[in-house]
Amino acid sequence: MEGIFKDSLFAEITGEAGELLKYDTSGDLLLFPVRHHSPVCSYQLLRAVEEFSPTAILVEGPENANDLIPVLTDERTELPAAFYYFYKDKKKLVSEDAEDYKCYYPFLYSSPEFNALAAAAAKGIRVAFIDLPYCEILINTAKGKGLRTESEKHSYTDDTRLIRSQFYKKLCEKTGIRNFEEFWEKYFEIEGLKLTPAEFCKNMHTYCVLTRAQEKESELEADGTLARERHMALRIKEALDKGEKVLVVTGGLHSLGLAKLLKSGKFKAEKLHKMTPDIQGSFPTAYSYEAADALHGYASGMSFPGFYDRIMKRIVNGSDPANVYNDATLELLIKTAKESSKKDIAISIADITSAQTVMNGLAALRNVSQCGISELADGITSAFIKGEKTISSAMPLDIMKRLATGDGIGHIGDKTHVPPLVSDFEKQCESFKLKYASVIPQEADVPLFLGERGQNLSRFMHRITYLDTGFATLTKGPDLKRGKDRSRVRELWKYRRTPQVDAALIDHTTDGFTIEEACTNLAARALTEHRRCQDAAQTAIDCFLMGIPLTGHQKELLYDIVSEDGDFFSIGEGLRCFARLCDLQKLYEFEDSSSFDCLEKCMSRLIPALPSMANSPKETSSDVVDVMRLMYSLTGSMLENWRETLEGALLTLVGSKDKNPEVYGAAMGLLYALEPSRRSAAEDAMRGFLQGSEKVRMQGADYLKGLFCTAGDIVLADDSFLYMTDELITGFEREDYLEILPSMRLAFSYFTPSEIQSIAKAVAGIHGVKDKDIIYGDTIDEGLFEFGKKLDSLITARLNGGEVQ
Repeated sequence: MEGIFKDSLFAEITGEAGELLKYDTSGDLLLFPVRHHSPVCSYQLLRAVEEFSPTAILVEGPENANDLIPVLTDERTELPAAFYYFYKDKKKLVSEDAEDYKCYYPFLYSSPEFNALAAAAAKGIRVAFIDLPYCEILINTAKGKGLRTESEKHSYTDDTRLIRSQFYKKLCEKTGIRNFEEFWEKYFEIEGLKLTPAEFCKNMHTYCVLTRAQEKESELEADGTLARERHMALRIKEALDKGEKVLVVTGGLHSLGLAKLLKSGKFKAEKLHKMTPDIQGSFPTAYSYEAADALHGYASGMSFPGFYDRIMKRIVNGSDPANVYNDATLELLIKTAKESSKKDIAISIADITSAQTVMNGLAALRNVSQCGISELADGITSAFIKGEKTISSAMPLDIMKRLATGDGIGHIGDKTHVPPLVSDFEKQCESFKLKYASVIPQEADVPLFLGERGQNLSRFMHRITYLDTGFATLTKGPDLKRGKDRSRVRELWKYRRTPQVDAALIDHTTDGFTIEEACTNLAARALTEHRRCQDAAQTAIDCFLMGIPLTGHQKELLYDIVSEDGDFFSIGEGLRCFARLCDLQKLYEFEDSSSFDCLEKCMSRLIPALPSMANSPKETSSDVVDVMRLMYSLTGSMLENWRETLEGALLTLVGSKDKNPEVYGAAMGLLYALEPSRRSAAEDAMRGFLQGSEKVRMQGADYLKGLFCTAGDIVLADDSFLYMTDELITGFEREDYLEILPSMRLAFSYFTPSEIQSIAKAVAGIHGVKDKDIIYGDTIDEGLFEFGKKLDSLITARLNGGEVQ
């Protein structure tokens, strides 16, 4: 490793920094630098523990999670696992936005931090986290920096500087290596296994110090690094003052900062704020290899964490470090071949042998002592992908990457610190026999009317969806919220467990200790906060789907929200939702009159407001028509007593002076549907558009659109409307016709295919052509038609003896 550094560069580490970071097992302090989740760092750390024999091991990690360490090292716990931290900035100590924050601290079997904790537990050594609590890091971090960057996935540990530094890029240029992961695997993961702990630490310190040298102090202060180092230095000093022999395990970039602070002694404790458990805390949670993978957005992760975890397990179980990578890559090569054969990809024993030969040859050419992931990937590309590399032919490489990433998810053994909501989730999953411990998507087929189990499972899925966990997705079945596929009697759900599921459940722990309790409280809060009828009605449907009955107070609250909402469209959507809810309650034999009361209240609010919607803007006219159709439909079924009142409101609307033509047409259609003798009035209105100015004539298309939407059969009774429609269309110039064309297309979209055929026959009779020519005739190219018109005019001019222009 030292061969890749020039003397001028290496001088910096062998000067003051080299003296400060010297690997000295005879002293009271040893700063051990690591890359998070690196097996070689874990291997050398365990050796350093043996050589140094510390009485205290201090680890980079929020100190308010010290009580969770035994949970992580419990023999029943299976990794990957993580500590989940949350902070609700109600005091606005981070910013005036008072946002909620969360992050993870993942642990794999290859993580040096985990191995430090496990070694301490096994040897009876005092162990502790020494970093600032998560909330304090946020308070000491500038907006857009560190843990306050705009990212969906934050990790407490961050190796970004190691991976993206300009120093690493220069090293790659010097060594001819393609990327950081290949560089790291060669010079640290594989070659580092041959070094002593002292030699390894020297290389790590060299790389980290030279990387840190490119960082400005202002940047380190802005992202909270310096505040964290001051706090960690304080905890280290306290341990040293007690006479303890201290081994410190931190990210390599912190080592020099800590060493300088401890040498100078010029630092003071960071101010810590008093926080109550409801605004900050930490919980152990299951994690997945996929979430820990650098290729899936985890900035501090190593690519292919499952593979590197297997490397560490092999070393711990006694495998020879000098051959551990050769064995692991060969095993992965064979597994890739087997999985590829299941996908009907023919791979022979000769192909596997050829791939291994390529791997060994590349390792020799690259001067690396064992085959790593880079050699494995190149060997598969060479031997398994024959010919041009395409999406389909590259499948073996994709399979290898998937296997190397791993699909496992961890398990927390000691449930003492597990949030009760997560425990209830797992308990219910077990009762329904759901495979919740896998990140591979699973399916659940739920019969809705074949016993209580199906209905209870459906309610559980809807509850877990309502909590926005991302655990389950309804792929088939009745979508009762939107009124689709209501005749289906089975639901098909896809589900899988990811760290985000646990995070969402932990976030809702303050809402209740069971899934049902959390959903009940969340829905109750939503009803209290809602001021719009449509939102409250949707919440009422959610409660029905979740099997959560509304209390008397909540029913009164629903009624009051409908009474106080002044938005016509919100009440219209509420009318639709409450009508759907009434149908559902009848279908599921659920007795509750409150939804019908709200339904009637919506109608009582809409009918007086309907005439005022006569002159609605064009952009809202279709929404007005939609509400009008719904009102008419309901007065023909569950709200029959409102039909006469609705008719009076429609008559008032059509008598208004200024009317939106589409709303006017829809109202005329509904009045015709209520009383067929009003057909002549609808015809007279259409003639009024035809006899008006060009601007008025263009509104005729919108009138027809509204009319056909509510009373399409008016066209089929006789040909009068077709003649008027034909007169409207043929009376426009080309530009004006193109302007009304969208409205005309929408107008005729309300007819069924058989009705379209009947209309086509009538139109064919008007124009004296065959109806088949209209329905099935070839489409004439518009450009060709224009050319034909021009050609006709030229011929006519020549025949008349005129000059051709």
